[in-house]
Amino acid sequence: MAKFLLLALAFGLAHAAMEGPWKTVAIAADRVDKIERGGKLRIYCRSLTCEKECKEMKVTFYVLENGQCSLTTITGYLQEDGKTYKTQYQGDNHYELVKETPENLVFYSENVDRADRKTKLIFVLGNKPLTSEENERLVKYAVSSHIPPENIRHVLGTDTCPE
Repeated sequence: MAKFLLLALAFGLAHAAMEGPWKTVAIAADRVDKIERGGKLRIYCRSLTCEKECKEMKVTFYVLENGQCSLTTITGYLQEDGKTYKTQYQGDNHYELVKETPENLVFYSENVDRADRKTKLIFVLGNKPLTSEENERLVKYAVSSHIPPENIRHVLGTDTCPE
């Protein structure tokens, strides 16, 4: 019982560290048009919130549409595998946290849009630009996820939406 409580506490602390204000630092996609300026999946994250023991993850972000910042909050629901969240935004989305450091969160996501086109994505959240070492790791992860490194977009400097 004590081991279970320690595991539950560790899980809760890990997810508590994930919560809070985060900004989108970089995005990569195999369908790069989805993440270019004005792309439907170029999101500018503002915060993550875990609810119901992190069985629900709320993501608040902006999308730049027609020159206007549009604030959106989506709720991802933890799936039976215990690591993947599912939500609806520009189609069906499955995403999971694949790397967590004090500076960054890295999510892998798959989107299937209304035309049934699948897009593989990587979202890096943080509060400052990636270091060259972090960028190298992102390139390696993109390649291993079948996303061309030239499809990585560093978007922190292009985020002009309100805090």
